[in-house]
Amino acid sequence: MGVGLRFPNLLNLKWISFHQLDIAIFVGLAIATAIFTYFGTYQIPDPIFTDFYAQDVWFGSDIPTVFGNITSVESDFGRNNKHPLFPLIVFPLVFLLSKILSLDPLSAVRVLIVIVSIVWIGSMYFLLRLMDCHRIDAILFSLLGGVSTASIFWLVVPESFSFGSITILLGLIFAVFAQQQQLSDMWFVAVNIITVSVTITNSMVGIFATIINRHWKKVLQIGTVSLLLATGMWIVQRIIFTNAGFPFQPGTFIGEKKFMATPQQSNLWGVLVSFFYQTMVMPETQLLSSADRPDWIILEPNIFSPASGGLWGAIAVFSWTGLLGLGLWGFFTTKRHLKFRIVLGLTLIAQILMHSIYGVEETFIYSLHFIPLLLTLAAFSVFTRLRPLSLVLAAILLVSAGINNRAQFDHIASALWNYGTPQQQVIAQMKIRTDDPWPRSEGHIVLAKAGSPVEGKAFYEPGGSFSPNPGSFGISIWVVDQRGNLKATSDSIPLRKIEQKLVQNSLHNTSGVLAKTPFYEASWSVSDSSHWQLDLKHLAKADTRLSLVIRSAGPAGGAIPSLDWNGQQLIVSNRWVVQDIPETANVYLGSESTKGWIQEKLPISRWEDPYGWGYARIELGQGENFRILVEDRQFDSVQDYHPFSTTPNVVLDLPNQQFTDSLFAQASHLLMGLVGSRTHPTDPISYPFPRFRDGAYQLVALARVGQLEVAKKLSPYFAENDFFNGTIPEADIPALGIWALEEVASKLQQPEYDQWLWPHVQRKADLIAQMLSSHRPGYPVFASAKLPHTENPDFLKVDLIAGKMQNLPGVITLDPSTSAISYRALMDAATLADRMQQPKEAQRWRTQARQLKTTWQKAVQEGRTAPTDGLWPSGIASSDTKTMAQTLQNRWTELWAAGELRLPYQAGHLELAEAHQWLLLNQPEHVWATLNWFWDNQASPGLYTWGGEETDEFPMPESFSQWHKIRGWVNPSNLTPHYWTAAEMLLLQLDMLAYVDQTSSQPTLVVGSGIPKEWLKQPLSAKGLWANGNLVNWTWDGQQMTVQISGQGMPVRLGDSFSAKSLLNVEFLPKIKLEQANSRGLASVN
Repeated sequence: MGVGLRFPNLLNLKWISFHQLDIAIFVGLAIATAIFTYFGTYQIPDPIFTDFYAQDVWFGSDIPTVFGNITSVESDFGRNNKHPLFPLIVFPLVFLLSKILSLDPLSAVRVLIVIVSIVWIGSMYFLLRLMDCHRIDAILFSLLGGVSTASIFWLVVPESFSFGSITILLGLIFAVFAQQQQLSDMWFVAVNIITVSVTITNSMVGIFATIINRHWKKVLQIGTVSLLLATGMWIVQRIIFTNAGFPFQPGTFIGEKKFMATPQQSNLWGVLVSFFYQTMVMPETQLLSSADRPDWIILEPNIFSPASGGLWGAIAVFSWTGLLGLGLWGFFTTKRHLKFRIVLGLTLIAQILMHSIYGVEETFIYSLHFIPLLLTLAAFSVFTRLRPLSLVLAAILLVSAGINNRAQFDHIASALWNYGTPQQQVIAQMKIRTDDPWPRSEGHIVLAKAGSPVEGKAFYEPGGSFSPNPGSFGISIWVVDQRGNLKATSDSIPLRKIEQKLVQNSLHNTSGVLAKTPFYEASWSVSDSSHWQLDLKHLAKADTRLSLVIRSAGPAGGAIPSLDWNGQQLIVSNRWVVQDIPETANVYLGSESTKGWIQEKLPISRWEDPYGWGYARIELGQGENFRILVEDRQFDSVQDYHPFSTTPNVVLDLPNQQFTDSLFAQASHLLMGLVGSRTHPTDPISYPFPRFRDGAYQLVALARVGQLEVAKKLSPYFAENDFFNGTIPEADIPALGIWALEEVASKLQQPEYDQWLWPHVQRKADLIAQMLSSHRPGYPVFASAKLPHTENPDFLKVDLIAGKMQNLPGVITLDPSTSAISYRALMDAATLADRMQQPKEAQRWRTQARQLKTTWQKAVQEGRTAPTDGLWPSGIASSDTKTMAQTLQNRWTELWAAGELRLPYQAGHLELAEAHQWLLLNQPEHVWATLNWFWDNQASPGLYTWGGEETDEFPMPESFSQWHKIRGWVNPSNLTPHYWTAAEMLLLQLDMLAYVDQTSSQPTLVVGSGIPKEWLKQPLSAKGLWANGNLVNWTWDGQQMTVQISGQGMPVRLGDSFSAKSLLNVEFLPKIKLEQANSRGLASVN
């Protein structure tokens, strides 16, 4: 008996009551399918779904592309011509699930996968019951669909095949309905649109159903209307997904030629075996190396041996062969469902012919399209007199195929967790081993000699965790009790319980880190790019012991394929050597993949791990002080770089240690982040290229702190690059270049440097002038600009993102800050012209600067812009600070709206720049509130670092980051250290001690404008300060301020914190004399 459904009765209560048993069966099937699909989809590593680098890994499918298509309107819809309405159907479903259930895109997609599997199994059961199959028959064959290779391997991934399979099922259901009752033409139009919507070749089901049931004229009419309506829906889709291709054209099929096999490649027998057997029974699969994707593997099923999966696979192949044979017999001998059988037969033949053209490589990925057809064919076996045999074979197949296919799936899915990029491997293991300790991936800093190559940078994370080189290994400190139970690690100790500070190593001219926790004190120091030293002191009670654990994951770890322990030193990966291990220490080797590895004690001296998860646990035993040395024996120490000095050139004697530590820390971080003669916006692994704007502030900060030789070596990049900020051209780059380079030149006072710089400044100033005179968008002078063609030419993006957009003559109006810094640049260019004895150029640029300033001020008065950067660094608002002060005050009030200062952490450099404006507006209380907020919100406590933009906001492809090659820095919320923020902090603190006020009638040196009144109760001093080309020392004895100046003679005044009765003594000294005095001061400090 069939279920006797009719469309009008689907929601009829009597109909529901009559078919309640079928509904209950459907619910049972749905629950079972949902459970298996849910766990199955989570067995597959996330990168298979999301990472385009993993494209084709899952049996050659395009899962990451499909994932992008259904989660982002900005995705590449180039494959859309083969899947006409797929994004329009699926994207809204994912979007609604993510919004309604508050899910991230990946989780929403996984929920949709489960829902689709329920619809699929329900449709299969519905079709079988419509065919007059008994309930037990329909249950058995539906379950066969659920345990088939097609379902187990393809219903769990976000691909179009599951949706395409459903459209085939709906087409078959319609074909059964069409022979049971008269349906209007609109139903045929609907089924044609449905079957063509997901995969264009699946339209054959709707076409065959129409041809069998309608006259040829009606067929043409229905086809035309279907095509027009589908095209209309595609137009709607094109509006939403702007790069969607048009599917209903000859080019769609012509373009498929590249996927078709040549006669030499095509193997009809392989296609037939894959079509009929691999769809139901999964053979053994080999895991082969991939030349195109070395981090991944190729999954190569043994198609020509369908029973190669094992005993259960052989039983499944045998029973499936018998079931298909009985089904084929029933298909040709039964008198039921003639029209339906014709549709089914034609579809099967068409699919086989089509895939014989595509070749065996493309067959398996479409198996979800075949399984409804094959199961329906096999189901005709129940219409023969051998129905009992058919059910027995189905039951045997259910068990054997279920066991075989699940075992094959588990094997393949679990193997994939060991592949992917090194960073993805860490993420995968973190999900598998949730109770294991892992790196904190927070607040790391670069620890290295200034200017060293990327390969020579060590990475340190709060608490003492350390990696000597990128891609090396991680060293973490573990605290265990007497029984060996893990109490804490350097990665798990809360940041609030960690005290840290940078320490200077004058012997090796490097910076190190000292960390103090409740359990230990750890000091990491760098000798050079291949030698590191850990000094460890045990602070806790006698019931705890310390261990050093060397493992793959770390601040910048890498795979550890081998470990060797000879009783005195530990050799890691046949490259790094850990030395000076105490004689009383116990060293244990093993693999993190072993259960219980944290306390495992294997009596071995060598370990090899093909997946690189080796570990060495060094139990230090009794004692208080330990020293460990690490050496890289393969690092090329004779590389072409000259390490810069990290010794501070500024000497401070101030009562606030935070202020002093913060200032010196910024200089150290900026120096350690340098790679040769290049700056980077953050650690050079996150962003491997220079970025001009960030670097300009770093260059100025290093010059201001006295690192003039460093600044000189960094200068060529900023001189030779006219527009590119990293990989994108922007309008303020010429101006920033002039400002930064003149800051260096004014302090160097070297005629040869000025001579070298002069043509670059001329070119940049002319570019600014041409931009100011243009009225059209973009850069009218781009062709005459100098580009860094030798710097990463493959990554230059030439779409211009800044320029004149508001058609306002006299200013560069897209970004008001561009006009502001251009004013400063023209004034600085004029200053250089004075030194070069070029009065005409100086006069021309000063005139242009004054005109720009006048126009800018008018725009401010008319409300065209609300300036927040008019004083620092440009000075364009120096003659009228009222508007800017009001704008800043309104913003300040908003920041304090909740009774406490709340700054946007991701834009720290902007907040510090704003504090700089407050300093120049004589509002030091705002400055100190900002400083205290930053000091209370450090990324790494005591090291004075902060994060910058979120990782997905950098204007470059995420894949440019090299962290994917490293087992560390997993899923950071932001990028740290952010060197622009460090530069802004350093420049602000230096100006708090001394700066030149340009708003007075003549330039005036302001001393101590940021000093609080409470400091003045004791002696203070600051030496080695640079202010507009002047070298400044000052000393306060409680009553009198003595200022020594080398450079331009100018008036001096004290900050507002000093009383009117404070005495001021100014001395003008030759530069050499002042530098000698400072050198003596530095020597006494060191």
